Amino acid sequence: MSRRPLAVSIVCALGALAALITAVLFAVDSLWLVPPTAGQRALAFAALAATVCGLAGMWHMRRWGVLVIASLFAARVAYGLLGYAPWNLPALAGPTAILLVGLAYLKRMS
Repeated sequence: MSRRPLAVSIVCALGALAALITAVLFAVDSLWLVPPTAGQRALAFAALAATVCGLAGMWHMRRWGVLVIASLFAARVAYGLLGYAPWNLPALAGPTAILLVGLAYLKRMS
């Protein structure tokens, strides 16, 4: 296996930090004016687990990690296109950066 590129290391580390912050946010009710329902919390933790798996795959330079991230990104875009979620372009910046870095180094991954 080749050495992990710096860009992959950076996006995976930042993604892990964002995942940790998100986990704390959804675990603590006092941070919300209106706490998420049990279903919203379950969906958030499921998406978070899938994201962390994708980031772990990218960290280990595996193509399946990029495919997981791409699938989650496509699901989010489809969800927005169906009108179930408002468009928030700054919120898509992180996932877009992770996906672009993953795609840039896809040929170097096994």
